[in-house]
Amino acid sequence: MRIQEMRSGLVHFPKRADEIDIDEIFSRVMAEPGQTELAALSDLEEPRWSVVSFSGLEAGGLTYKQAAALIEELEKHSVSGLCIVTDEAARRKQP
Repeated sequence: MRIQEMRSGLVHFPKRADEIDIDEIFSRVMAEPGQTELAALSDLEEPRWSVVSFSGLEAGGLTYKQAAALIEELEKHSVSGLCIVTDEAARRKQP
């Protein structure tokens, strides 16, 4: 393939996160039994994790398990650039 035939990587990005029903996906993830327990045994069980994508913040105030489940669901809807960070890091603005 010649360089002239190559397309921008942006055309390969799947749907934007705002095109899917994030509230419905979030409701399913949060509906898991036992998610309302207040006792946190480690940082991973504290509601201090956020899910971010190339589009921005998807959700915050999650346990790590909830964040991982949300990423799994969003990946099914082809949301790109997903990662888990602390709520503090998610609030920081990019330079």
